[in-house]
Amino acid sequence: MNIIIVGGGKVGISLTSLLSNEGHNVTIIDTMPKLIENIVNDYDVIGYCGNGAAFTVQAEAGVSKCDIFIAVTGSDELNIMSCIVAEKLGAKHSVARVRDPEYSHQTEFMRNKLGIDMIINPELEAANEISRIVEFPAATKIESFAKSRVELCEITISQDSVLNEMPLFELRKKLNVAMLICAVQRGDELFIPKGNFVLKAGDRIHFTASRSELGKIFRLLGMQKKKIKSALIVGGSRTSYYLCQRLATAGIKVKLIESDPARASRLEAELDGITVICGDGTDTDILNEEGLANFDASVALTDIDEENLIMSMYANKLGVEKTICKINRTALLGMFSSVVANCSIISPKDLTAGMILRYARAVNNLDGSRIKTLYRIVEGMAEALEFISADNCSLNGKPLKDLKLKPNMLIACVTHGNTVLIPDGNTVISAGDSVIVITSADHAVSDLNEILL
Repeated sequence: MNIIIVGGGKVGISLTSLLSNEGHNVTIIDTMPKLIENIVNDYDVIGYCGNGAAFTVQAEAGVSKCDIFIAVTGSDELNIMSCIVAEKLGAKHSVARVRDPEYSHQTEFMRNKLGIDMIINPELEAANEISRIVEFPAATKIESFAKSRVELCEITISQDSVLNEMPLFELRKKLNVAMLICAVQRGDELFIPKGNFVLKAGDRIHFTASRSELGKIFRLLGMQKKKIKSALIVGGSRTSYYLCQRLATAGIKVKLIESDPARASRLEAELDGITVICGDGTDTDILNEEGLANFDASVALTDIDEENLIMSMYANKLGVEKTICKINRTALLGMFSSVVANCSIISPKDLTAGMILRYARAVNNLDGSRIKTLYRIVEGMAEALEFISADNCSLNGKPLKDLKLKPNMLIACVTHGNTVLIPDGNTVISAGDSVIVITSADHAVSDLNEILL
């Protein structure tokens, strides 16, 4: 497909890398000549320097022959305007990143009246993900599928865990619970495990289960932590704004620290019932004064990764039950996991890139088993994809034991109507079922049929 991206920031670069690696013809537009030059040289794509909303720039870049037009600059208004112009020029599909809370109630208008096919608010998505983690603090990460009926959870196996040294074929027999371990990270290696795989302490595992079973699973694993009743948030970002609203609605006591006086004052006026403190959230004296050690959760959401890292390390040292940290620089992830145990990492950049990648694959396969959800997991080494099985899908009507899957492919869950099935060899897929597939990231899957040999 021909894909045009406006905006060469973190998200734009990430999308350029992902989409060009999948074989699409990518064109990048930005106002900074040196940035465009670097992206063109690094990713072997076409680059144009100019205003992405300008008719002449879009026409020169070939928007009229564009399959997907994506606007991810730092300006919501520029993104919206760029998509409107692209639609008038003949772009088949358009995607805009729109982050301002004032626009959050206008998404339907922008789709129906302005012709923008997909509106993405990364800060809102990040707040939703943090809310899920707060609900189940034993998990490092939780991804939702099948209209939140199914969860994909990440945990780390401790030395005293019942899972330590357990072969997977013994899992159901010993725990008597419907869960399926579908991806394991051991050091820098990824495993899509089979039944004879033996779990070890230190493994970071991803498992699927129905949402209703999660509490039982964490109890059986000895990981049921107390319910989070209070949270200290550092950084008055847009994510913080959305998150404060969600946590307050859930009955959680929230305190927010923001260093900028004007922003702190504005948030205090906009967030009813939230205590807003103006101060430096990386200053240990302020954190101690505000009682960080007494909170059940700490959430670091400043715009600087290093500040979030420092705050999370300090909260971990004080024994805060759950730490959550926003990080966008992928290079920091390896270092972070080695110094802060069981901290949940949130990356709005990766959330945005994953959603757009899912949309691109769905557009590329309009006639087959469409992708409904896509998450990149295990530090980007694997993908979890939810498909809706089409009428003509080759998997339909056959027991899974009779299907021959490609290497590093695993069917992790099947949802039939309102029934969640953690699959075994006798499970049968029907048209319309939600099917979750786990695969290594070097296998770009756009259709459910593509997992078969």
